[in-house]
Amino acid sequence: MKRFPRLLARPSDLEEVEQSLSSLSFLLEETAAHYVARLQREIRQITLTAQKLEHLEERAGKRGQRLLAKAAAKLESLLIVPEKGRRKDLRKIDRLIGELEEILEQAARVDGEPPP
Repeated sequence: MKRFPRLLARPSDLEEVEQSLSSLSFLLEETAAHYVARLQREIRQITLTAQKLEHLEERAGKRGQRLLAKAAAKLESLLIVPEKGRRKDLRKIDRLIGELEEILEQAARVDGEPPP
């Protein structure tokens, strides 16, 4: 874990406050970039899992098909306003990705594939 002493110290004058805010801005950009990269990796993994399931669809049972339909319904129900840049929208996306991972893992187990 990286520590930035300028953020942890108590700034006493304007120059120190400005340096701390600059460090905070850097941390925000770095953290956001890593967060988005992680979510994009998870989306790519979900996509690969869904593609594998599609190839197995012929032998997929009704339960597997229901789980895939459930995943599609969850995707369609996502309501966000990207222009507002709200944290709650990011949380919705993150939560949805987690739910999709669980659903597709269940579907993969139903179809006899090992979980990704």
